[in-house]
Amino acid sequence: MAATASAIDAANCAVGFFAIAGHGVPAAAIEAAFAASAQFFARTPDEKASFAPALDARHHGYHRPAGSGLAAKEGVEQPPDLREYFMAGRFDLDDPFFHTAEARMFHRPNRLPPELAAPLAAYYAHMERLGAELMRLFASALALPPDWFADKIDRHFSILSTIHYPAQTAPPLPGQVRAGAHTDYGALTILAQAPGGDGLQVKIRDGAWIDVPCRPELFVVNIGDMMERWTGGRWVSNLHRVANPPPGAPQRARQSIAYFLHPNHDALVAPVAGDAQEAAVPIRAGAYMLEKERAIDGV
Repeated sequence: MAATASAIDAANCAVGFFAIAGHGVPAAAIEAAFAASAQFFARTPDEKASFAPALDARHHGYHRPAGSGLAAKEGVEQPPDLREYFMAGRFDLDDPFFHTAEARMFHRPNRLPPELAAPLAAYYAHMERLGAELMRLFASALALPPDWFADKIDRHFSILSTIHYPAQTAPPLPGQVRAGAHTDYGALTILAQAPGGDGLQVKIRDGAWIDVPCRPELFVVNIGDMMERWTGGRWVSNLHRVANPPPGAPQRARQSIAYFLHPNHDALVAPVAGDAQEAAVPIRAGAYMLEKERAIDGV
């Protein structure tokens, strides 16, 4: 435990990304989620569009190709991203907590096509378990009690996103990529990549972009903006992107599944480590998410 926590601390201080093996998620569950995703993305555009979210539920449902650009989160103007994706939230909303007026801003029932329902529900449950284990390791890495984050993530509003990057049959627009450079908002992200899914890159401190190897047996983990804030800047929430295949390379589709661990919407995110503990004003996780979304929308 101590050696693992120390390695996590070193990775998060340096780049905010690391990979894990021995995570305990059955290969069959991962394969089933990818197979169901492939089946859904093979539907016709109209069929997929019927699962588009309502305006007040943007973090659920189907989002069409080139419908948005992640670089906009960083204030960068560039053509929309060459990807489509389907998002789902918590599957267990029976607790009255999730039905208060405030909680309903972050928790909504999922509406999934039949092929995605069972595989994504099972995969989400595995991610909840793994996310909680990683947060215990994060606490130890920060010299906090192992259960320090437990009551801050037990009613989380985490999102699962299965993402399809179609094979590029036409040249991208100038500056257009599969996913623009951005940071994640939440506490941490757990990413699975299907075989052959190269293209993920991370920007390191010297400004260079480095490739993240695609090894399907590993999960790629990165911290998000809330964790950087929680650590007073000790850990870095780093820019990352998905680049286009190089010219002349095989034009293959890419498939990944990302689990974004967002804490309880009422959890207080305040610095607990780092040299500049007063640099970030404490804020509730839900309010932080809404603040970020308003910045994107320009309101």
